[in-house]
Amino acid sequence: MITVIILSAIPSLIKTTTLLKPQHLYHINTEIEFFARDLTNDLLAIKNGTTHTKANGKYLLFSNGEKEISYELKNDKIIKTIHGRGNITMLNNVKAINFKILKFNTIKIMLKIFEEGYVIEKEIYL
Repeated sequence: MITVIILSAIPSLIKTTTLLKPQHLYHINTEIEFFARDLTNDLLAIKNGTTHTKANGKYLLFSNGEKEISYELKNDKIIKTIHGRGNITMLNNVKAINFKILKFNTIKIMLKIFEEGYVIEKEIYL
């Protein structure tokens, strides 16, 4: 009797676990949010005085004369560099990125991340 109950519950458990499988990718969304927050904090910190912002597809640079911060796609990672020194990995498994400066100094970032067979595409506006 108990075996029949257990065996009858197995198919519903399998269906439930297959529905929940993509939820393990939610950590990617969290990492993207932290990336956007760090980029926003850097941009706000550097906005003292005149700010120069350059975007060239896979490369973003902003400076104010004293401080220079760049974000660049290298080896499927977004790397942050301060004054040309140090490499801080901000995001992993990034297959494509596009930095673009829009009107009113708005920065548009288009990300494409591959994680365990899934493609995550995000647009971030700063």
